[in-house]
Amino acid sequence: MAMDWEAAFFEQYQDACAGRLLRGILHNLNGVNQAFSLQATLFRSMFSQAEKVLHDAESACPGPGCGLPALRDLLRKRQVMVEQMEEKVETSQRIVARILPLAQQYRVEQGGEVPLATIVDLEMEILAADSFFKHRIAKTVDLAADLPLMRRHCVELHAILYALLDNAIAALRDAPSPALRLEARRSDGSLLIKVHDSGPGIDETQTALIFEPFFSTREGALGVGLYLARKNVTAMGGTIEYAREAGDTCFTVTVPLSAVA
Repeated sequence: MAMDWEAAFFEQYQDACAGRLLRGILHNLNGVNQAFSLQATLFRSMFSQAEKVLHDAESACPGPGCGLPALRDLLRKRQVMVEQMEEKVETSQRIVARILPLAQQYRVEQGGEVPLATIVDLEMEILAADSFFKHRIAKTVDLAADLPLMRRHCVELHAILYALLDNAIAALRDAPSPALRLEARRSDGSLLIKVHDSGPGIDETQTALIFEPFFSTREGALGVGLYLARKNVTAMGGTIEYAREAGDTCFTVTVPLSAVA
């Protein structure tokens, strides 16, 4: 039987996962708002300059064509700004479109359908708040086309992916060529998820401890991410394994499709 502290900690961790998702979404939306604010300021400045150019053109040389090159340049800059704003709008719409079904799915056991790609993409977007992850790590995501929709345990899948990705990012911070690969596919009635990284891996003498609570090779780390990832996987009737070979560290999660689809 699990100890009382373990059950309480696990329950709080599940709530924290939902809170982390919300904070990540708010972070992304805040970035969108900042971009809109900046573009609005630039628009105001540009319109002011355009008015001056037109006024000077009309006063100095009322003939046709006067001042048009400068005006044309300003309008071209405006076109670039419009494209940037449209891109940010699409980002905001995409994030909101994802969180609405997630908010419904995570409160009910059945009745919702979430593609695994949605879960993966949201985790990747949230982690992109880390500049090292966003700019320094070469990232590859390979999801099989025949994956079913996730109907259960979506919060748990988020928590598992976050723990594995966060662990990989930490391992890659001192790697000369940091690279991360996430793949998912069907395998004999199971969902198979693999997270690879090119980090240094874990000393062989410590591999038996990596899923133990409060064990970590990182200074200041709490050491519960992999432990709780395994607890989530086990609760779904699955397994999680660690392997290291030829410069590649890999965590493999295997859960029955019947548990999630």
